[in-house]
Amino acid sequence: MSTWRDRVTQSLGDAASRSGVLSETAGKIFAVLYLNPGPLSLDEISREVGTSKGNTSVQVRELLDLGMVRKVWVRRSRRDYYEAVTDLWSIAAEVIGRRLEQEARSLLAAVSATEKELPAAAGDLVIGRVKSLRLFLELVAAGIEGFRRGEVMSPTELRKVAG
Repeated sequence: MSTWRDRVTQSLGDAASRSGVLSETAGKIFAVLYLNPGPLSLDEISREVGTSKGNTSVQVRELLDLGMVRKVWVRRSRRDYYEAVTDLWSIAAEVIGRRLEQEARSLLAAVSATEKELPAAAGDLVIGRVKSLRLFLELVAAGIEGFRRGEVMSPTELRKVAG
């Protein structure tokens, strides 16, 4: 990568691939759109990122779903154009929230299933601790939902939400 734009694009691509939510290509597409002063068509994005139009289209749809880009109308053109959403806080909240939510849901499902299957012979201590773990994970899930909505919740408020 030779230019500052190439370095930023590659860095965002690398970060996206580590996020567990986005692919490297999606990160690069976001970077290209974010650094561009105006909207770009799928053909232009494909050329900039070096991917096929089909792959670019799939990645752009994912970015649309995450609220990281939006489709815009360009006068006298029938092509679809896209631009980056520049509210980085809302983007971070969505991406981080999705990643945390995936992990929390998976862990909560496993702990809930374990709690239901625990035999009485496991003992009150183990049963109580597994229940505490499930309740804690429910609090975490409620906190993640609030984070994604941009809400700040204290631990006391989270306990109320989780019931």
